[in-house]
Amino acid sequence: MHSAVHSICATGNKAIKTTANTADNPEQHNRSWQYLRLFNYYRGALSCFFLVLYLNGWTELFIRPEDYDPILFFLTSVAYTLSFILFTVTIYLHKPGLDLQVILQTCVDTVAIILLMHASGGVLSGIGMLLIINVSMTSLFLPRRTTLFLAATTSLALLGEHIYSQLMLPHYREAYVQTGLLGILIFSFAYTTSIYARRLRESEQIISERSRELKSAVQMNEHIIRNMRTGILVVDTDGYIQMANNAAESLLGHRHIPHHTSLKQAFPDLHARYTDWKANTAAVPVKPVQQSHGLPDIQPGFSRINPEEGNNSSTLIFIEDATQLNQRFQQVRLASLGRLTASIAHEIRNPLAAIQHASQLLDEAVQQGPDKKLTGIINTQAQRLNGVVENVLQLSRQQRGTPEAIELLPWLKTFREEYTSSQGLDLQQVRIQIDPQDTRVLFDSSHLHQVMWNLCGNAVNHSNMDKRNIMISIKGGENKESDQPFIDIIDNGPGIDAETAQQIFDPFFTTSNEGTGLGLYITKEVTESNRAKIRHIALPAGGTCFRIYFLQAPQHGGNTVAMLNSELSH
Repeated sequence: MHSAVHSICATGNKAIKTTANTADNPEQHNRSWQYLRLFNYYRGALSCFFLVLYLNGWTELFIRPEDYDPILFFLTSVAYTLSFILFTVTIYLHKPGLDLQVILQTCVDTVAIILLMHASGGVLSGIGMLLIINVSMTSLFLPRRTTLFLAATTSLALLGEHIYSQLMLPHYREAYVQTGLLGILIFSFAYTTSIYARRLRESEQIISERSRELKSAVQMNEHIIRNMRTGILVVDTDGYIQMANNAAESLLGHRHIPHHTSLKQAFPDLHARYTDWKANTAAVPVKPVQQSHGLPDIQPGFSRINPEEGNNSSTLIFIEDATQLNQRFQQVRLASLGRLTASIAHEIRNPLAAIQHASQLLDEAVQQGPDKKLTGIINTQAQRLNGVVENVLQLSRQQRGTPEAIELLPWLKTFREEYTSSQGLDLQQVRIQIDPQDTRVLFDSSHLHQVMWNLCGNAVNHSNMDKRNIMISIKGGENKESDQPFIDIIDNGPGIDAETAQQIFDPFFTTSNEGTGLGLYITKEVTESNRAKIRHIALPAGGTCFRIYFLQAPQHGGNTVAMLNSELSH
């Protein structure tokens, strides 16, 4: 199980593939619109800069008066600013399309900058250098062929502006070499940036695909882990819970475990086992952690997420229902015994019946004396052996019962009348107290009868007192902390010491020379087959108490069978 979770996480990291079609990538398409919006902000800043230069009269500081055309400079700056506002709206609306907007904006940039350059004295003013930036930026959005076409068009427009100025303006200075060099620079930068832009787009697309695939793998892993039947907690080095899946929350009390919950404060017994494991990973106790309020015993397992970091690594805690694990173990343990007993039951019972019959005949022939005592021993032990065979056969053919909604108080009153009459007890010797009185539970009625008969029988048989002094108290209701129905079967006998209490539910464990050691084991198996729990509760004042936690029955009219079958399927 531990290696399975690690392999899932490793597979998720490897499950990555890339595609090269940008048009099919909405995320990259949206990112291109964001880049275009940023470039438009640059256009707005540039146009406002020229407008501020004109309004403050700073243009005259670096432009010769004979080369300066203030009206053209002002009108172009205003028009350029208005184009920034217009493009802000079109980018927000995503209309027209991305490629067409880039081409239109580049053409507007080229016309505006060439007019500003013309109004400032031509290519020698240096304003034309801004075209390198504007044309090169188109390579981020457009294919290389379109970018180079725009670069060539811009170079020709520069040359055309210079020829026009040379012919129409008498004081215009000749600068064909500078114009040609600027055209070459624009074309060269456009070509170079188109190469790197293409590589950048491809790398960005690969990263985007890998990020999306990785996110999907992480979500898949999280979904798998959260829906695993094995409970999983992720605990950091400080003992705080970073993640808990649904099974862990269910096994630990059907509660939501918030992120960064202290393991020590929320689950002290589990934290103690975790601390022991960190101190000595080679000697982790295998005994289950017992929980209160009818919750199942849990069997924790521990694994470091990064073993190379040692105690500085976060820890995976695997939690399994110890009851189910124990049932599997006991099934394996008793499988051979059950099959063997079933196969030779006939051979055992035939000689056993002959022994009992011979003992009865001998008992009739012997009226008194030592022989009479011997025949009594033979009968007693033959009955005991027959009881052992019956109990083991019952284990081998144990079947899950039919769930029923049982109202405890009237059912227990009926059971009390039957039990006391068969055992020769008075009704007052078995007291019943259920609060609230309408408490309902889910349980097979025949199984509940078997469980109650066994527990009350233990109270009578192991009390070591006269029957008239035996008192059995049956108390129950709903647990206030867990809202779980329960009953306590309490007697006034000598009680069970702590050491013996650890083994009372083990098969074939008994403290009586006449017992088979299977009574409480069968009781526990029958109880848990109904998704209930049985616990021994130590009483400081003496006596023995067994508590049974039940499943809550639905309200009247609920589908009882469907509910319990759903529970059992999980």
